[in-house]
Amino acid sequence: MRARPSRRPVAEIKDILSAEQKIDQRILPVGRKKRRDSWKLAVVVEVHFADFGMEVHVEDLSSQNHQKYRFFIYCDQPLLVEGDLVSRRKETFSFLHPQSLEDTTVVNGDRLVDFEALEKDIDPSIIPGDVSEILPSERRHFGSGSGGTAKVSGTLRSVLEDFAKKGIVGPKLVSHYLNETGRVTADGSPWTPRVAFFLIALSGVSQEKPVRQKKRTAGSKPQKARKPQPHARAKKRPRSSGTLSGNSVSQSAKKTHKPRSEPAARLSTDVDEWARMLSRLGRVSRKDDDG
Repeated sequence: MRARPSRRPVAEIKDILSAEQKIDQRILPVGRKKRRDSWKLAVVVEVHFADFGMEVHVEDLSSQNHQKYRFFIYCDQPLLVEGDLVSRRKETFSFLHPQSLEDTTVVNGDRLVDFEALEKDIDPSIIPGDVSEILPSERRHFGSGSGGTAKVSGTLRSVLEDFAKKGIVGPKLVSHYLNETGRVTADGSPWTPRVAFFLIALSGVSQEKPVRQKKRTAGSKPQKARKPQPHARAKKRPRSSGTLSGNSVSQSAKKTHKPRSEPAARLSTDVDEWARMLSRLGRVSRKDDDG
């Protein structure tokens, strides 16, 4: 039976690292860039494992400030525990697999588990009935590490609210437009109606379509309220001041009275009257009937 390798005490590790730094500086001097890009030793100080995700916090042992780093990977079991040693080079971390003792090199967000095999019996087009139906493996779509679900649902909440204003509601439409606009899940997968349902439920965005106002026809246009018109004031008439001049009387008469036509003169039927009128001309004289 092969024995599992044991770790040296931290104090002894620090002594070895300190001696290594002195050798690098005095006997085998190297450039600053090369020294920065070399592997550094770190110790695991905190591990969180849940829903096929492992979040690891490590503390650098190769520097005096003991800087801390974090990385997250997807796996089906915890691969590290507090106190394990990890080698770090920039954003790459290397450690021994606890079962196979093989060198395992990962970067933040790597997958060490086949999710497609785990979810082969799930139809992504079928919409679930409740958010409680989400599988542990499906939580990877909503963020990595502690609080990942809240972060992703909060990031996409404004997007879902904008969709709802445009009438894009429901898991099928939402998943379609999320993909069309180039948005993917937290682990880089495309959105499906099933996963979009969980996103909507976690975000709490209403899926009611906005009420659209009907177009008004010409006969149904509301009449605008007319502004109240001021009362028309009666024109002031000039007051008579006693006597009026001739001009003013004549002008007022012109304005107020129309000229009246004289009645036609009636012809008299009296013979004597006609005789008197003609006798004035010196031509006609009336003789009495007796003479």
